[in-house]
Amino acid sequence: MTRTCAKSLSLLFIWLLSCSSPSPDSAVRVRLAQDPESLHPLSYGNANALQIFNLVYQSLLTVDLKDNSVQPLLAAGLPQVRRDDSLAYFTYTIRPEARWDNGSPITAADVAFSLKLLHSPLLDNERWRAQYHFIKDIQVNKENPTSFTIVCSGYTPEMKLMSGDFFVFPAYQFDPKGTLAAVSYSLIRQKFDSLSQTSTFKEFAAFLNNPSIATDTATIKGSGPYQFISWNAGQAVMLDRKKTWWADKVATNKKTLIANPSRIVFQIIPDNAAAVLALKARQVDLMDNLPLVTFQEMKKDPAYTQHFNFYSPLSYDLVYMGMNGTNPLLKDKVTRQALAHLVNVPQVIKTIQGGLATPTVGLIHPKEKEFYHGSLPPFGFDPEKAKTLLKQAGWQESSSGWERNANGRTQRLELELLHRAGNSEFESFALLFQQNAKAIKIPVTLRALESSQISERLKARNYDLFLRTLVSTPLSYNLVPILHTSNAAEGGSNITGFGTPNTDQLLEKIAQEERTQEKAALLKQLQEKMQEESNFVFLYFMQNKLAISKQIDSVVVSSLKPGYDLLRFTKRK
Repeated sequence: MTRTCAKSLSLLFIWLLSCSSPSPDSAVRVRLAQDPESLHPLSYGNANALQIFNLVYQSLLTVDLKDNSVQPLLAAGLPQVRRDDSLAYFTYTIRPEARWDNGSPITAADVAFSLKLLHSPLLDNERWRAQYHFIKDIQVNKENPTSFTIVCSGYTPEMKLMSGDFFVFPAYQFDPKGTLAAVSYSLIRQKFDSLSQTSTFKEFAAFLNNPSIATDTATIKGSGPYQFISWNAGQAVMLDRKKTWWADKVATNKKTLIANPSRIVFQIIPDNAAAVLALKARQVDLMDNLPLVTFQEMKKDPAYTQHFNFYSPLSYDLVYMGMNGTNPLLKDKVTRQALAHLVNVPQVIKTIQGGLATPTVGLIHPKEKEFYHGSLPPFGFDPEKAKTLLKQAGWQESSSGWERNANGRTQRLELELLHRAGNSEFESFALLFQQNAKAIKIPVTLRALESSQISERLKARNYDLFLRTLVSTPLSYNLVPILHTSNAAEGGSNITGFGTPNTDQLLEKIAQEERTQEKAALLKQLQEKMQEESNFVFLYFMQNKLAISKQIDSVVVSSLKPGYDLLRFTKRK
């Protein structure tokens, strides 16, 4: 398989030129801006992979994109909750109809296996161990193999979703030798380090870490309504609805057990211009995050309004510029604060987003009024203030730029900004920032890379600045995985090196706090601290710009990812 962007573009243009009309089949065709990168159940690469996984795997609970309500999926209903001192107990029962592809029932043992997988040693599961650290044990009902209780440390309202918001994997497929069945979940949590030294767990990790699992579609099988047909990296992912899916036999309480499209094709087109060509030729039924000018022009053109509906819902996609706090040039927060003053957010929203974006001082959406720090003034665009802060951080201005002495060596403030290739909005922002930095003699090199290349450099901490989108949610504020210093080592998900002992304590309290007023106060403290540290320069929450074919019925758009409910779509020929 090739991941070469140029090859996929050339194939696309040949394909478009050979087609004068849209495909007559009933497949729903969705544009993806980047490859899934990996289909490994633990280390999938990005939000696109997650979107695909949600069609193949299932969790106990889900969120209905039509009204943002928490609903049962594999579970027969919402959990029964019991609290006792410092523990909370969430009791679930799996739907009696739920089956794996081999016909065997989905049981509590599969749920226990999945939780063990998220916490087993020697696997690439650091972010999951952090995210689900609050789950202390799972108690299986000996009299009913589909009933179990998840034991959690403390209690927060988010646990009503989080205790059932993880993929349930078939143990028979991912653990054919039954390695994890012989070890309790609590023992894995307690003996993590010592188990990593055993030959049994080394052998299991070698099996599950096999690179083929990340690319072989034959191994990606779950309880969801779709099965993989093919993945041609850099070109397309094709899924077909299963002819016999267990949920088709469910008679009641099936609000979320919907799977209308008979085939779903994700067209991987990294370049926005090429993607727009495919959309206009009606070779793509849905494209999100349309470039602003294209979105505005197509909405006014009868040639396109007769074939497409256009939507611009609010989203929780947060665009930000990240800074490497472990980089010697950017290690002190004052230098980072100086660079934050070179970002003109109002100009960016007006010129690049056409006003279709919401400025923010932090990673909480301003529409979440209880938790958003509305009284915290944002960093303003102020080059002179930036120069003052640079001098405060020890930099000296010369005719050629900025220099300072560090341990007897001269440092020059020269930076590189990474952004995703083919994203015209990121390219425009990068150019504006480069110009603003140049005006005060800071050279900034722009580096356009594929998303997978950026991910590799971020994981290795081999970068200065980067531009990216963070997919947030109003349903949970457990920010430990991406902001706690315990996850700041190379390969961890705290990619900016953000954090102090004080912010670690804040994050832990936020994750555990159940009272709204107290949680709001803690989140506002965190927003203040994040602005002070300035590892993140928050720009705006995007409004999604969607075009969806009028051949698609039952359209539901949402502020939550992916921005639309693909499972409800039906396509007329």
